[in-house]
Formats: sequence, C-alpha cells, structure tokens
Amino acid sequence: MLQFQSLKFKDQNLISSFTKKLDCQLMNYSFVVLFLYRDVYNVQYAILDNFLVIKAKHDKDDYFMFPMGEGNLPEILDTIAMNELCTKKKIRFYQFCNDMAPLLLQWADEFCQKTDIQYRVNSIRNDFEYIYLANKLTSLEGNLFKPKRNQINHFIKHNNWNYAHITQENINKVKHFNTLWETNKTPDTSLEKENIALEEAFNYFFELNMQGILLQIENKVIAFSIGFPLNEDTFLILFEKADRNYKGAYTMINKLFANEISKKYTYINRAEDAGVLGLRKAKLSYLPEYLIEVNELEIYQ
Repeated sequence: MLQFQSLKFKDQNLISSFTKKLDCQLMNYSFVVLFLYRDVYNVQYAILDNFLVIKAKHDKDDYFMFPMGEGNLPEILDTIAMNELCTKKKIRFYQFCNDMAPLLLQWADEFCQKTDIQYRVNSIRNDFEYIYLANKLTSLEGNLFKPKRNQINHFIKHNNWNYAHITQENINKVKHFNTLWETNKTPDTSLEKENIALEEAFNYFFELNMQGILLQIENKVIAFSIGFPLNEDTFLILFEKADRNYKGAYTMINKLFANEISKKYTYINRAEDAGVLGLRKAKLSYLPEYLIEVNELEIYQ
C-alpha cells in the first residue's frame, strides 16, 4: 500500500540513500532539488518494498518519477499504476531519461496488454538538461567562444571587480541583490516558482551544503551563481542571476564559477531552458557536450 508523506528536511539522509545509488545526472533525482521545490510542486514520497516513490503535482496533475531502489521494479510500477487508476483515468511517469526508458517501456507493454489500456511516450524538449565539460567553460577556447571572451575582456577592462565564495558573512548581500533583481523583472510564473525555491536555498544554504560565488563591483553584488554536486563527477548550477546593466556580467560569473567547479568535477549540468527561447539560445551558445533527453510516459484508459 502506498502511503505518501510530505518531504521534510529531516528526510535528507533517507532520500539521498536512494538517489546516490541511482547516480543520475538529471537534477530532479536529488534531495536538494526535490526539497527546494517541495512546496512549488507538492513533492511527496513513499517507501514501498525497498523502493523510493516520488510524486509531484504540476498543473493539477500528479506525476511520478522513476522509482529508485533494488528489487522487483515491475511489481512496484504495477502497484503505483493500479493505485492511481482506481480513481483516475491516467497516470504519468515523468522526468526519466533514456537510460531508464527501456525498463519503463518493457513494463508498459506488459502492463497495458494484461489490463487492455494504452500508453504513449512524449519527449519533453523544454525539460532537456544541458551538460557541459567544466574545463571547456573554463577555457572558452576556439573561434566559437570568441564573443564570450570579448565580453569577459570588456568586463575586466571597464570594472573594478572581485568575486568571493558565498559565506554566512556575505549571503545577506546576495539576498539583497536578488530582491533588487526581482523588482526589475516582469512578473512571470516560472520566475515566481524559481524564486520560491531560491528563497529556500538561501534559508537552507549551509545545511544543504550548497556552494556559490558572488561577483562584485565596488563592493556591490552584481551577480551570483549557486549549485551543488549531483554526483561524483557532475555539478549542478541551479540558480544564476546578473545585472545586465554591466556588459559581460553573466559571462563573467559563468566562467568564474566554472573555474571553481572544474577543480573537482568533470561535468556541469546547467538545467533546462523551460522553453524560453532566449534562455535556450544562451545555453546552446556555450556548446553543451550533450543534452539529456527527458521523457514522459502516460498510461491512460
């Protein structure tokens, strides 16, 4: 029987014991992301026969992530599906990558044959995650990166700047900058959701062992970047903001944080673009090593 409960900070060790074994590069398969967005998407979890089952809500629909654990996976998926289909006409498994797809599709084939219902798989381009080699974002070598290098050179030449790691002594300056940054933006639903999660990141920054840097001009914060390790070789940059009044600020904070990350991690995950064309163009301009395809499996009656 599935008994879901709300995600709490005290669940960190339990949830992480499952996510670390999965060793996935997708950002939602981490306690930190699930916790920061727990209120935005009503994240809940259940433990069933040594499997972790995560459920979230988006646009009033429930979505299930790929169950994490060891044992009889088809039996777990059967239980989730039958539990949902008793009261609903469909069930969605969301945020699974190509490595997980064969297992889910094999189960879906068998489940739909014995229950005489249907399924479909949708590729969610807006949620594809961008993976970069950290040392490439550090060096920015080659003709294709020349515009980036020009922006950085302009920033260095025209500003009296410095950067620092985010600490307990300066985190309030970062919060203040974020407040100013928000007031200058047009209201946007996706930004509102991000800012709810960012506020939680500020509140639990040190408890969650998050890392970040700030960029200053004349002791005034004009950019910051925040993230955490997803696994042993991949670091996720989850939040990044800069004052566009300073030409090259985004490029500079990107390179500075990549310098720090590359000392320990091979890859940088810069999350998805959410279908925002400007953001997609910016992420592609940094020449990702690859994109992780994100899929949705929908079973319906």
